[in-house]
Amino acid sequence: MPSIRCGGCAKFLSPAEGVKCSICNAAYHRSCVGLPRGTSITSWRCPECTKNDRRDNKAETPVRGRADMGHSSDDLMSPGTVGHAENDMVASLSPAVATELRRFKEELCAEFRLMRHEVLQLRTEMAELKDSLKGCAEHMNSLEARVDALEHKLSEKASDKSPLEGVVAELKSQLNERDQELLLNDVEVTGIPESQEESTLHLVKVLSNKLGVAIDEKDIVHVERIGSTRRNREEPSEGTFNPAAQRPRSLVVRFARRATRDALLREARVRRGFNTSELGFGGPSRPAHRVYINERLTRTNRHIFYKARQAGSTHNWRYVWTKGGRVFARKEDGRKVERITCEDDISRIFG
Repeated sequence: MPSIRCGGCAKFLSPAEGVKCSICNAAYHRSCVGLPRGTSITSWRCPECTKNDRRDNKAETPVRGRADMGHSSDDLMSPGTVGHAENDMVASLSPAVATELRRFKEELCAEFRLMRHEVLQLRTEMAELKDSLKGCAEHMNSLEARVDALEHKLSEKASDKSPLEGVVAELKSQLNERDQELLLNDVEVTGIPESQEESTLHLVKVLSNKLGVAIDEKDIVHVERIGSTRRNREEPSEGTFNPAAQRPRSLVVRFARRATRDALLREARVRRGFNTSELGFGGPSRPAHRVYINERLTRTNRHIFYKARQAGSTHNWRYVWTKGGRVFARKEDGRKVERITCEDDISRIFG
């Protein structure tokens, strides 16, 4: 008996498994033409014989069903099936069109491979960038922690002086006290008019005689003017006197003995308020000015004394004075005497 092939899937079949067309006698698997098994069919036409019939959209119209030409849907979607279908389609076209389609396919594949390579490279770069950003974030967190620690340390130093700063302050205080000891025999006289032909020694003798203190030339080590030399030293002309321009420089006197200096200061406190007219320096063209006799202080002590007097005036302290080169203050009679050695003492005492 000759072998029979299915007209749909081209596979061999047995007469019991298939069905024959009543017109062309072509055999088909029942599954290929959508006929149920176990049913007897006496008159049946194959799809080739019925393809020219008028369609009426009835359900019995032969359909290959889920399997086309004996292949399942998975077989149809497999690469081999797609490749065969593509080759069959290309073979059915003209050679020029087929060549153009192959070239277009190759270009698409090349572009796809290039795009895939670029995407993989982009993913790699993004991963590296992510790691780099993570490292930068950790570094920034470390820097912020260090800055916070430094700020905290600086704030602690600002609130509490370091031992080195305390040592420096102590050394400055000791140097200032030693410099002040060198000035214990000196007095500073302000308010005496100045001229180019003056004799400073004669001025001191006139001043001491006016205060009732006998001073000999051997009691004086030296006398000099101190201060800026830009102040006017010329004699004022009539009608052109300017007190601000004619303010004289201070007169500094160093005595050979401290007792002589103390006697002069004691008498000056008793005669407080005497002026230049009492010393014979007044006149119609030169008004009288008060003369002040004080201890000579170092620049540091002079600044502290100035600040202490300002603070005492502001807070109504009655007494702010110097003795032996030291600055003292007392709010009123009967109260404790405070010694002022630095500006911190001013804020502590008067605050």
